[in-house]
Formats: sequence, C-alpha cells, structure tokens
Amino acid sequence: MSVPPQGDPQHNGWNQPQSHWPAAQQPQHPQGHWPTPQQQPPAGYPPYAQQPGQPYTAGQPYTAGPQPAQQRRQRGPWPVLLGIVLVLALGGGLGWGALQLFGSNDDSGATAAPSAPPSAAPTEDPTGGETRGQGDDPTGEASDGALPDDPAEALRQRIDSDASAVAADIEGSWVPQLSSKKVGLEAEGRTWDEQAILDEHEQLREEHPRVKLLWSGDYASFKGKDFYVTIVGITFDDPDQALAWCGSHGLDADSCYAKKISTTGGHEGTTKTR
Repeated sequence: MSVPPQGDPQHNGWNQPQSHWPAAQQPQHPQGHWPTPQQQPPAGYPPYAQQPGQPYTAGQPYTAGPQPAQQRRQRGPWPVLLGIVLVLALGGGLGWGALQLFGSNDDSGATAAPSAPPSAAPTEDPTGGETRGQGDDPTGEASDGALPDDPAEALRQRIDSDASAVAADIEGSWVPQLSSKKVGLEAEGRTWDEQAILDEHEQLREEHPRVKLLWSGDYASFKGKDFYVTIVGITFDDPDQALAWCGSHGLDADSCYAKKISTTGGHEGTTKTR
C-alpha cells in the first residue's frame, strides 16, 4: 500500500482528491437586493416600530413610533382662585358704580339731621301716683344750678324757684309737711341757723320726691310768719291721705304731718297730726 507523499495538496490521506469534497454553499442574493443597515433612531427616541406585515423599503426615512404620553405638569388651585378674586373685584366695582349713579334720587345734597336722643320715660311715683322723668330734680323741677355760698341767699333762691310750682299745683291742697324751722329755734338738741336749715332741707330734697321750700309768711294757712317750711309736693284731697303717705314712708308723727297750703283764709283747721 502506497502512502501518499506528505504535503501533497491533492490528497487528504484517504487517497481521495481534495477537490471532490462539496464546497459549502453560500446564500445567494439577487444583485441589488442586499439590505442596507437599519437606520438608527436619534438619541432619546424609541426604536423604530415596524408594523406587522409591512415590508421595509430601502432608504425609507426613519419615523419614530408613538411616543408615550407625557405626564402633564400638575397645577395648583391658584389660577382658579385668582380668577374668582378678579370676578368678585370686577362685580364689586360695577355694583359700587351703579350705587353711586342710581342709589339716590335726592339731588339737593342735603343730609339728614341726627335724631334727638329719646327722652327719659316718666316713672310712676309709688307715693301718690305722680310721675317724673329720669334726670329731673326730685322736687319735680329742673335743677336750678349751684346755690349761693351764703345760706340765707340759698334759702331765698330755693323759695323763689319753687313758688311757681306751689302756686300752680299745690295751692288749696293737703300735702305732707316734713319740717318747719326758723332762725334761732332751739329744737332737737340744737339751735337752728340758716346753714342748719339749708342742710336739712337739701337732705330731705334728696330723700323724697317733689320736695319744696316755702316761706310761711307768704301763706295765710300758717300761724307763724317767719318759718322755713319743707313740704312734699304731692297733693291730696283730705288730710288723712297725707298722713297715710307719712306712715307709708316710715316717718313718725313728729317728722311728718298733714298741712293745707293756701294763700287765703286762716290757719284754723289747716294742720292735722297723728
């Protein structure tokens, strides 16, 4: 058996010519139909999405597939609130303008005068049905202002200021009498002068309603003609009613009795005590 020479390219060791082996077949492509490299999408875009069944055409420009929906930027409520504020401001301005233009039919330009404060309602006097307004002097008269420093002058001012009310409302009627003093009188453990008489009268004026001061010499119903007399200006038809008023106010027989005030007649029968 002959051995083929080493390195003979015509033998492969099996006494077969090497050219008799079938050569590997290469894929055949028609000329001009080689596919071109696929075009790459620009950076940041998704790869080209070829629709199923759609052939690729050479040289076809790249078309990006459908992009995912971008999440919208969330906006706060401020634009809506701002719109509401603008609408309200515009409406208020229009309303104010209409009010200025059509709100008043008075072209005179006059302004209404402020109303006067309400007057104090009269209150019923539990002592005799008389009434007086709040803020009035307990005597039933408006306050006469400050009294003079001289007690004699102050007593005279009181007598003069009360004289008109006595003449109009008390003349001829029975009233409660609270005090009767004259200068130099010794009573109640003291000697009375103008200052003491004035002090007592002012105190009684504060404690009881409608208190008046009389000079006994001006009235026929008084026996003594030089007394300062303090009375309550609540009138009654008979002396018993006046005495009942004294009792209802806790005044004893020495501090209060019934007296008729009159500028005519005499003093007989014009005084009644308990």
